[in-house]
Amino acid sequence: SFLQPVNLIDDLKLRASYGVTGNTALSAYQSLDRFSSVRIVQGNNTDEVGYAPGSLGNPDLKWETTTQIDVGFDLAMLEGKVELTFDYYKKNTNNLLASVPLPPSLGFGSSLKNIGEIQNKGIEVGVGSTILFGDFRWNIMGQFSANKNEVIELAGDEIFGSSNSHPFNATINIAREGEPLGVFYGLVEDGLDEDGFVQYVDMDDDGSVNALDRVILGSPYPDFVYGLNNTFSYRNFELNVFFQGIQGRDVFWETAGVHLNSFQRGMNQFTDLVGNYWTEENPNPNAKYPKISSSTTQQVSDRYVKDASYLRMKLIKLAYNFPVASLTWLNRAQIYVSGTNLFTSTKYPGLDPEVNTTGSGSSDIGSRLRVGIDESSYPSAKVVSVGLNLTF
Repeated sequence: SFLQPVNLIDDLKLRASYGVTGNTALSAYQSLDRFSSVRIVQGNNTDEVGYAPGSLGNPDLKWETTTQIDVGFDLAMLEGKVELTFDYYKKNTNNLLASVPLPPSLGFGSSLKNIGEIQNKGIEVGVGSTILFGDFRWNIMGQFSANKNEVIELAGDEIFGSSNSHPFNATINIAREGEPLGVFYGLVEDGLDEDGFVQYVDMDDDGSVNALDRVILGSPYPDFVYGLNNTFSYRNFELNVFFQGIQGRDVFWETAGVHLNSFQRGMNQFTDLVGNYWTEENPNPNAKYPKISSSTTQQVSDRYVKDASYLRMKLIKLAYNFPVASLTWLNRAQIYVSGTNLFTSTKYPGLDPEVNTTGSGSSDIGSRLRVGIDESSYPSAKVVSVGLNLTF
């Protein structure tokens, strides 16, 4: 073998794959004109069933196709003490199928269309090593992944996410060519005016601030995700510590629009408002919050786009394995104490940076674009548990 002279390498495996998959529609017959049953009452007061157009078809639909290529390798070195896995992937979804809202004048709410092309590409790396041997052992495993999401092509110039209800009554996310799918879109703040209300930057410099002054404010996708898992063992004791983190992800903190809006709607406010808002006695144009007033307006702006990068101790577990070699009826007995989500380091002001209260598997493109939004989310629970595992 050509690897025989390389004493450091135990095993090297190269991998490559390529595939194309297709999707005909989001559900059966959704691409066709369909009739729905309608109950009517005729002149003789009899209840009869008729049929009327129920959905609008699209004869120009094409298959949604996803093309993906993966290349990578697996490497083992130093008699199995070090293992490395690397993967690169590129995934393009063409003729993306989605349910697009229609003008009410057409008589139908939406229609299935091919809206464009989306690309995901990135790398995944895993490194594992056994650092210490003997009675005291230490195994470490690290993972790193980075993905770039981009809208390559759209049927129209741009597509807006569905509007939220309270408190903004406006769209927050947008799909635009050259940008990640569902980036945050809104105004940029420019301090407070002389009356204590929020000012916004006139981006097109036309003398007024309106919807045309909105810009890309941030992305709900992280730059990279990482994890580190440590397993320590000494004779019958085991300690497992797993850290997880993300870097470079933004979250739209919609909760602040409700509970840090200077009592615009009279709702309870977070304590951070106290002493940090504009007053006539202290008319600071750079105050953190505007004046307390029901006239304070809420606009989708960079005020609510927050860095949600974090490092979290996802799991810590201490276990003791009882000696059972002399027992024929019992293979394993372990007692343990574990903790989940006990520690999180983040600058995110909300309750939990690992959050996304919106977005779903809905076929409606507007709903699918509503990603990375924190609508009064409940935080991940901190859990401490004690248990006994028996294997017979």
